[in-house]
Amino acid sequence: MNTPHKGWKRWGCLVCCLAVLGIFTLADRPASAKEFPARAIKVIVNTTPGGNSDLWARTWADDFSKLLKVPVVISNQGGASGMSALIEAAEAPADGYTINTMTHSMVVGVSVNPNPPVDLFKDFTPIGGFGYFPSLIAVEQSSPFHTYEELANYARQNPGKLKCGSAGATMISHFTFEVLKQQAKLGIVMVPFKAAPEAVTALVGKHVDLASLPPQSLLGFAKSGRVRFLLSTQKLKDYPQVPIFADKGLKEAGINAWLGLAVRSGVPKAAQKKLADAFAVVAKNQKIVSKIEAMNFTPDYLSAADFLALLKRDHVNILKVAKQSKIGD
Repeated sequence: MNTPHKGWKRWGCLVCCLAVLGIFTLADRPASAKEFPARAIKVIVNTTPGGNSDLWARTWADDFSKLLKVPVVISNQGGASGMSALIEAAEAPADGYTINTMTHSMVVGVSVNPNPPVDLFKDFTPIGGFGYFPSLIAVEQSSPFHTYEELANYARQNPGKLKCGSAGATMISHFTFEVLKQQAKLGIVMVPFKAAPEAVTALVGKHVDLASLPPQSLLGFAKSGRVRFLLSTQKLKDYPQVPIFADKGLKEAGINAWLGLAVRSGVPKAAQKKLADAFAVVAKNQKIVSKIEAMNFTPDYLSAADFLALLKRDHVNILKVAKQSKIGD
């Protein structure tokens, strides 16, 4: 016959066994069960080091890392005018540990490609937009052209003699100049390089006669007097004398580029929200805003929903402009 004392001993043993079992169960939980993020996050950037997207991403990466409490690693995937970066991002696991820059140039690349390797709207989910920046038409300091009019008149009278460098065939600054050529009837040969730094090197080395590039790639050379600006798609704070495209009747070509972040479609909603919330904080951080403004970038944070709306709107507009200007035919 069992005594009360023996019954309590049996219950005690059962409780101990359950406790031990629970400890082992918790220890055996997979890493995915941990709160996101539990390890380093990779940011795929669509330019080589020193390119526009690279400079932009590095202004907020450290603060982004501190907010998420994990390392944030920049992975440069320049080349193919940003398509290499998009393909890698689209093939990454849908776990939130890989995010990618999303740029106006990528929309151009996908829009003008008859067989794009990715679908911007099926393969990606926006995290947020950061702001925008202009495209500049620049010449080397010894160039005989001091105004856009001088350049345009020479190009019309000497078709095919001038060469314009760009950061890539589908970069927004290249696209902008192609539209300008169509509108102004300029016979200028486009020379696309793999990245902006290469185009700048060609410009200051006088291997091309002019370049169409973002300001971040040119400001250092402008400040040292090695290049000068003839035209911009938006007013420049430090160079207010430089006219904008609209001043010359080229409003349609005066496209300002933008930058933002996205993840592969299928990333869990909780991870998306964690990333989007952290990005919103860094995008509004005054210290980061000041750094961005110093590069003539205009901060203008957009939520994930607003950034998606911008993507869709510009996709339609770029398709229209490309068709009218016969770009990508």
